[in-house]
Amino acid sequence: MSWKSVVITQPTKLSIKNRQLKITQDEEWSIPMEDISSVVLETPQISISSKVMSMMADNKIIMYSCDDKHLPNGIFIPFANHSRQLKTIKNQLKCTESFKKRCWQRIIIQKIFNQAQVLKLCNKEKMAEYLLNLSQKVNSGDTENKEAIAAKAYFPSLFGNKFNREYDDIYNTTLNYGYSIIRGAIARAIVAYGYLPAIGIHHKSELNQYNLADDFIEPFRPIVDLWVKTNIKNKTEFNKYTRAELVNLLNVDVEIQGKLQSVNNAINIMIASYTTAINQNDYKKLELPEILPIKVHSYE
Repeated sequence: MSWKSVVITQPTKLSIKNRQLKITQDEEWSIPMEDISSVVLETPQISISSKVMSMMADNKIIMYSCDDKHLPNGIFIPFANHSRQLKTIKNQLKCTESFKKRCWQRIIIQKIFNQAQVLKLCNKEKMAEYLLNLSQKVNSGDTENKEAIAAKAYFPSLFGNKFNREYDDIYNTTLNYGYSIIRGAIARAIVAYGYLPAIGIHHKSELNQYNLADDFIEPFRPIVDLWVKTNIKNKTEFNKYTRAELVNLLNVDVEIQGKLQSVNNAINIMIASYTTAINQNDYKKLELPEILPIKVHSYE
């Protein structure tokens, strides 16, 4: 089971030796490819061969590139490695609007519930209760936009009345970085299970190749919110240590199907359950994560 995340912040040469990823800087390290879940390339001073990229694809490793501000701006994911991809895509395209609206309802209910859990963990009991009640009022397709109503109450309660998602500050920078990491992991799982990531449940932008990932990230976003609320202050630096902790959120505990799983494992379970839901035409088969206090998953 892959679980290690590799974050490259210095000039580095990446190569393959004995089916291990060889990392050459001032010193050398080797990591078995089967242990690696993701690689984040944060500096442009990296030498990487096509052999490395090919073996990453074979081992279903996701690789992120980053811009000058160290924010993920590109994703390299394995291509078409599902044994019955055509059948999966046909089933995906046959999904009725009614089915997709019910799936979206389920996703938004869980997202708002998880936001309420974040507020409860941050001692915001009154607003948490408000969101819990709101989550029970989400209708099919969320046509009344309870998601936006929840967000309007949730973010000011969590980060203060002056908080705005459009501001260029340490809070939004870390939120966006964390969301991007989880979004990439979801995109990898979507492709691994044979789906076209551009075909979403609710998101339908013709300019977005990852509409389906943007659907499924919603109940996971509060994990990032909780970490940022707990760890980030106005004067916190957006340094490599902060970014490494955000990448490591892929390894924290959530609950899904009544069991503790890492975020990475929960993503796979969620996408597998989407296959079951489609095959049985039963949106209730869709399994979604419940967030917990931040704790790194034990793989023992």
